[in-house]
Amino acid sequence: MSRLRLLVLLSGLFGLLACALLAGVAAQLVVSDTISPLLPFRPVTVLFSLMLAGFSLAEIPIMVFAMRRLLIERQGNRIIVLALNALYVFFAAVYGVPVLLLTGDIGWGLALCSLGILRLVSSLVFVHGPSP
Repeated sequence: MSRLRLLVLLSGLFGLLACALLAGVAAQLVVSDTISPLLPFRPVTVLFSLMLAGFSLAEIPIMVFAMRRLLIERQGNRIIVLALNALYVFFAAVYGVPVLLLTGDIGWGLALCSLGILRLVSSLVFVHGPSP
């Protein structure tokens, strides 16, 4: 495993950990009835979740392409790419936590947050520096 790939893995794992922590806090707030959902209707939950899942999945190729281009253009962009990768993986929580808090549906919210794993795998597979 190259040094860059290891750093991409570590930054992605940091983002995934932050995603899991935020999702855990939101799920705990819902389960403990600290927050009552504003939209507890099943059709709204499904529609809202599918819409956010579409945005989350559409963002994957765009972000992977952007990180690859940054690495290819200049070696000095490595730190920026690693920070962007952590944010990219974490951003799955930005789609999942509103579903958790607004609808109170743990299943759909955690499913959206788990897209962070897909984001981590996509960055590991596709983000690498220029070929020698």
